[in-house]
Amino acid sequence: MKSIPWFIKLIISALLITLILWKFPVSEIIANLQKANPGWVLLAFLLGELIILNQAFRWSYLLIVPREQKPKFGVLLKYTAAGYFFNLLAPGGVGGDAYRSVAFGRTHNVIAGSVASVFVARMFGLLALCLLFWLALPYSETIPKQAIWFMIAATLLLMIFCLCLAFNPFKKGKLGTLAEKLRDYRKYPLRLLVAMLGSILMQVLVILMQLAVFKAVGISISWGLLFVIMPVTTLITAIPVSFNGIGVREWSLLSLTAYTIHSEQMLAALFLGYAIVILQAIQGGIIYNFNHVPIRKE
Repeated sequence: MKSIPWFIKLIISALLITLILWKFPVSEIIANLQKANPGWVLLAFLLGELIILNQAFRWSYLLIVPREQKPKFGVLLKYTAAGYFFNLLAPGGVGGDAYRSVAFGRTHNVIAGSVASVFVARMFGLLALCLLFWLALPYSETIPKQAIWFMIAATLLLMIFCLCLAFNPFKKGKLGTLAEKLRDYRKYPLRLLVAMLGSILMQVLVILMQLAVFKAVGISISWGLLFVIMPVTTLITAIPVSFNGIGVREWSLLSLTAYTIHSEQMLAALFLGYAIVILQAIQGGIIYNFNHVPIRKE
């Protein structure tokens, strides 16, 4: 099954954002942005930096390669940070994962292991979102039943998918090589446990980062609701129907918080969040330009 062409995703995002700007007063959104508290914005950015550190640590634990090919943590951190530059450019929202897994793998001649480790990390991240949702649901305000059914379906599909990966039948070709690397993780249960705990921590940091952005524009939200709406929105935006989830993310959060948060405040927070993402991408671009020659072990 072919994916939706990137230009169609871009059109979908543009239409959704245009509808938002037509429906909600732009002047009020700008007014909320102008009143943003710089202290909360700085905290959100620093939490974003912790997320990058977490990703690099998790990658280090999941990277199964011969000892002599194991890179220093600083190398993985550079690839992870540079990946944010490609995340901004890639239509599917996985450009950073593709860059760091393939670029590092080719440089160190461990491409199958590198791709497998990043892939497993992403699956653990999605599972962590589901776990946080179900833990927080009893403590949250009422949310649409459609969101609960969506999370039931998403959780079951992810669990089935992970089981299929663990017992992948492919034996030959590139897919077979990747499948073999994925099966190797059954030999390292401790690594998987640490990586899963790291994934949970990362998703908590992502939600706290969003909380800081909310606080920056004066949004007050309960912890229960926060830990419910963010996993739902993140998983919805992971569906590849728009350009990096732009437009879909906005409508998802507006729908989930329609009776609890002022819409113009929510949109201001989301646009502020994009500004932080762009700052991280600029940081990644600088790191990429300084290290455009593949980083090799000394």
